[in-house]
Amino acid sequence: MELVFSGAMLFQIGLVQGMLIPKFKNSRMALSAHLSAVQSGMALMIFGIIWNLIELPSPWLGLTETALILSVYLIWLGITVSAVTGASKVLPIAGEGYAGSRASEQIVGVIEGMGVLLSVTSGAAILLSLALSLLV
Repeated sequence: MELVFSGAMLFQIGLVQGMLIPKFKNSRMALSAHLSAVQSGMALMIFGIIWNLIELPSPWLGLTETALILSVYLIWLGITVSAVTGASKVLPIAGEGYAGSRASEQIVGVIEGMGVLLSVTSGAAILLSLALSLLV
């Protein structure tokens, strides 16, 4: 249920952000953040629906769920901070023509890096669990 709620919340955040796209310093990056929130919110809700198919040891199941939620929120947050500040080094395609301060570039880099690491880790755990269940 936590995944479904977290997904619905992120989906709603994305919808609201979509209305505010023209208000951001980099509207193209804001569009990316909006799409990230909407798509990741839907993905979290789908994971919530199929979560009973994931077979991991108890502590790993909770860690994977937390990492999955944190990952999509961090990725959305990093893109949003980039849209607000103009930071573009980590996301150069949507950030083309913009540059942020050194601090904002570093902040976006750390947020995105943590989000990607958690995303890859939780995704690998979920995929491994599903693959192992096919073998049994």
